[in-house]
Amino acid sequence: MALAQRTGRSRHRLVLLALTAITLLTVDLNGFGPIESAQRVVRDVLHPVTSLAATVFSPVGDAWNSVFNYGDLEAENDALRAELEAMQGAIIRGEADTETLRRLLAATELPYVDDVERVAANVVRGSVGNFDDHVITIDRGSREGVAEGMAVVTGAGMVGRVERVDNATATVQLISDAALFIGARLVATDDVGLGHALPGESGVFVIDRGLDYPDTDDPALLPEIGTAVVTAGVSSYPADIPIGTVRAVERSSDEASMRVEVELSTDVDDLHFVSVLLVDPPEEFQLDPVVPATDAGLGVDPDLLEPEGETEGGDE
Repeated sequence: MALAQRTGRSRHRLVLLALTAITLLTVDLNGFGPIESAQRVVRDVLHPVTSLAATVFSPVGDAWNSVFNYGDLEAENDALRAELEAMQGAIIRGEADTETLRRLLAATELPYVDDVERVAANVVRGSVGNFDDHVITIDRGSREGVAEGMAVVTGAGMVGRVERVDNATATVQLISDAALFIGARLVATDDVGLGHALPGESGVFVIDRGLDYPDTDDPALLPEIGTAVVTAGVSSYPADIPIGTVRAVERSSDEASMRVEVELSTDVDDLHFVSVLLVDPPEEFQLDPVVPATDAGLGVDPDLLEPEGETEGGDE
């Protein structure tokens, strides 16, 4: 009897719960406010529990992903690493391209010549060995109009002269070679002389022929230190190509002439691009020779030092 009563009460409670659930569902679907409030209260109460569960089981999920998705992560890391390396390579290439452009512009922008035809050239070989310390090879030759004797320059000034020409290349004798003589003009005084590199002094050019020392000791008659020196209009090269700046002035050993040391404006040891001025060189520039002892060892043609009227056999 008691068992039948308990069974009846259980069924009664089950029916009541079902009806309550249906009622709550109907009310919730109609947007009944109190029910929504009750749901928010329940969510607030359960939030710490769900947060704790997420914290507890998150390492498990990470470990699961690490184990079963390791290949994908490794591939993704490799892709990111490759992308980073590519970006770094692009930056380096960009810097290299910028430096190359800067050097090219420095070799081709020639403010001292306006209407002179020229061709840009790349230095393909520098000086090697002890026999051609002052020679470079460029990638322009006769097919581009390059000819022997033409001036080779950069934006900074004189580099040298074309010594030998092939079809696609040319050899350039550098201004640092003491055997290369160049007509030079002192801009401060407009005096013209003949100069060459100073042996044993890198980057130094000396004008030791053709400059008369002033009759008086008035310093105003001497070129000032730091003033410009350019190619002379009567030289073998176009006029006004920068050679350098005056760094020292002194009286020569003969007491009548002047010796001027010049700091070269172009670093011929660091050449990447040059320009060849496509101008046929004029007749070779000549000056009266100085005392033979002054030119000893500098490659001066001995015939220039022979007094007029004398032959190999002596006086006529």
